[in-house]
Amino acid sequence: MTLKVLQGHTSEETAYLVDDYPYGFRLRCKIRYWLEYRPKKGFRFCSQTTNPKRGDVWNAPKKSTYCELAVMGLNAEDHVTWTGCSIYDSSKLAAFGEVYAEFFDEHQKTVSGSWRQAILAYEKRSGVES
Repeated sequence: MTLKVLQGHTSEETAYLVDDYPYGFRLRCKIRYWLEYRPKKGFRFCSQTTNPKRGDVWNAPKKSTYCELAVMGLNAEDHVTWTGCSIYDSSKLAAFGEVYAEFFDEHQKTVSGSWRQAILAYEKRSGVES
């Protein structure tokens, strides 16, 4: 499953906003999504809803665990989701890059390039063929 990649949503201020999102059974709220990057930690998916009982006050953000390389996008149902690769998925890096590399921002390109170099160096040192 490939995503329709959403680019440039890297903080609360630049988040992808959905105006009509369910809040419980009857209420509706706003939700915003972004893909946060921290050097030496990686990327993590974040979301934050408003509390319709208190007006448009933002609730505390919910954040996933970090992974080394990730993209955020819309799935087939136009729902916001994300996918990524961790250091433990090094065999999937090539396929991940083929699908999403054209959408990478500067951080994603840097991480992907240095990760590829590390894998090649490891393979060369250990005599493993890719």
